[in-house]
Amino acid sequence: MRLSRAARVVSFFGALAIGVGAAYVTGWGTKEAVVRDVQVSYEIYRIPATEEIVPVETESLLGVWHGKWDHNDGGCTIEIDRISGETYYGTLRKEGAVIAFAGTLDAAERRVFFRELKVIKLGPEMSEWSLGTNTGVFSPDGRTLTGTGIDKWGTYDWAASKD
Repeated sequence: MRLSRAARVVSFFGALAIGVGAAYVTGWGTKEAVVRDVQVSYEIYRIPATEEIVPVETESLLGVWHGKWDHNDGGCTIEIDRISGETYYGTLRKEGAVIAFAGTLDAAERRVFFRELKVIKLGPEMSEWSLGTNTGVFSPDGRTLTGTGIDKWGTYDWAASKD
């Protein structure tokens, strides 16, 4: 399904308004971040005072993460194999597709930001892949990332845990 640019913009801002409203109703705070000229709003994960919080740094991202991705919650593998300063690089694999991405970590907020950069390979059942922009947050133990993304088909959720 192809949407006009105006429809995509209206869809994005509608989803954004719903997310901000939900955050307000549930009592969670919101923050905003700019990810390569894309405004992204996200909820802050409230960590109970009794949980130990493991510090995270860019090196914490290195390795293989398994989870669910995209509009259909299909299984995925995220491999982060390179770090240069505060930037990390890797590949997302889903249903035979291989997508290159790059991102940054805000260690103080325990948040990751990344942009899908290039389709290296499409899966056998795919006719196209829409490159997305994503944001996520570490769990208190630093072993799970959960987040949201947006592409031309709208917003989606993802989650992955480290091997």
